[in-house]
Amino acid sequence: MIARRARNNTKGGTFVKAGFFIYIGISLLAIVWLKAAVVNLEYEIGKLDRLRGDLVSEREMAVVQRANFYSMGNVENVAISRLGMSNPERDNIFFVSRTSAAGPRTASLK
Repeated sequence: MIARRARNNTKGGTFVKAGFFIYIGISLLAIVWLKAAVVNLEYEIGKLDRLRGDLVSEREMAVVQRANFYSMGNVENVAISRLGMSNPERDNIFFVSRTSAAGPRTASLK
């Protein structure tokens, strides 16, 4: 009876051992797959970071160009050359003094 129990344990033991090795193999494959996925994500993050740097420098160039377009000298040149405007003459300049705003008046008989 003792020999029979030992023999049943060895059959069950081989299935347990085989299952254990299969489990270890699948676990190792999963770990390798996850590591490869992390490396691919790191490459993609690096590529996106370089793209972000390029876009930031392009944005800075656009800001500089916009500031150049709106500079007073450039606006004056465009107004004179394209729109046909001219610099004001001394006779055409009028100074307007500021008056108080219209509002209710109080009437008194004093």
